[in-house]
Amino acid sequence: MGKRSERPLFCTTRADGLRGNRLFWTAVLLAIATLLSAIKPVVLPDGGAVTYFSLLFLWLVTFFYGPRYGLAAGAVFGILRLAVTYVTGEHINYAPGALVLEYPVAFGALALGGLALDRRGAFCELDGVVRDSFGLRVGYLVGLVCLGACYVLAANLFYPPDRDGLLANLLFTIAYDMSYLGIEAALTMLLLCIPAVCDAIYYVRFLATTPKSDPTLRSF
Repeated sequence: MGKRSERPLFCTTRADGLRGNRLFWTAVLLAIATLLSAIKPVVLPDGGAVTYFSLLFLWLVTFFYGPRYGLAAGAVFGILRLAVTYVTGEHINYAPGALVLEYPVAFGALALGGLALDRRGAFCELDGVVRDSFGLRVGYLVGLVCLGACYVLAANLFYPPDRDGLLANLLFTIAYDMSYLGIEAALTMLLLCIPAVCDAIYYVRFLATTPKSDPTLRSF
């Protein structure tokens, strides 16, 4: 009687090494966010632009790995975004304080939306994939407000006033900066209303945060 052949419960490939690989998935998300930040359908004359969901892909780093990791990724993205802004000819304030506050600090502040994660609305189905619609949407919006606050602060500290009076200028800069951020946020919320898009995000997060040795991966 011949020996019974032994087969693994599931096939292992080189792609298995990408499961749970933070460096790889962070690099992918940052690369996509940087590429999309160069595509600007709306550009304002004094700086600021609407992009095709670049902030969503940056936010996904925090959504996948938490605010601490997202903060570091946001700072890196801020430097990349500064380079993209320079190459595309968008307005830049070269004051050192403005450069720091509007780029690494502002995009790092997007990670503060991670405080909304794992609070409520998250549930896990039989496939092992955690679906957190509250954290995905509300966390993004909270982070966007924090990013916008950095822009408003920079505008009042490092730019000539556009209106007479401190309050009038503050309200103007809020309206100015939140105009293009609000447009991108509205488009992002519409995109996240598509169930297939959210399911894809949840599944990618599952792959990006679950090591290949995890037995739940046998069902995929």
